Amino acid sequence: MSAANGATTLETRTPLALAILHLLFERPMHPYELQQVMRERAHDRVIQLHGSSLYSTIQRLERAGLLAAQGTERVGKRPPRTIYALTDAGRAEQHRWLRDLLATPGSEFPWFGAALAFLGAVPPDEARDLLTHRADHLSRQISAIEARATDLDRSDDSALLSIEDDYRRAMLHAERSWLLATAARIDAGHLTWPDFVLNLHGGADAANPPHH
Repeated sequence: MSAANGATTLETRTPLALAILHLLFERPMHPYELQQVMRERAHDRVIQLHGSSLYSTIQRLERAGLLAAQGTERVGKRPPRTIYALTDAGRAEQHRWLRDLLATPGSEFPWFGAALAFLGAVPPDEARDLLTHRADHLSRQISAIEARATDLDRSDDSALLSIEDDYRRAMLHAERSWLLATAARIDAGHLTWPDFVLNLHGGADAANPPHH
């Protein structure tokens, strides 16, 4: 299906586009309201949300036939705001795309995975310290998520609204455990570094990182 008759493309299939389609699935909104609702629901924790990218994404989705202007709204002396609604094609695509994302693992290329491929470019002692430092960062992120969960427990909000935090917390715990285990393997000398890297960074001293 082409963009002209309502399918997303690689250009339009972004996390922000999915959020826009989902919110418009709930009800028609203008861009400012979309942005406000995303912030209220903390979507900006999992989606890069900027005013310019929001408007450009709306325009791409409109060109693809997934949403359409439904009218305008004026508040006070502010310029009129265009209200957008999902088209039938947009509603069908929102369901299809969301089901695909939930059910089928996709190919993702995170920066950290790329950096790990070149871990051998730094000496073992520095690699151990860097991974430990990252684990400390993740600990703080986990604490922040747990604090938000405590706040939600005291409110009437449904736990479904924070399910992405549950997932994120589980992933952070898993990554932190892996980081600490890998740092321990480096510390114990169970990972072998290329000789040219060891020589470049100090020879035998780099090959035997100090134990803590």
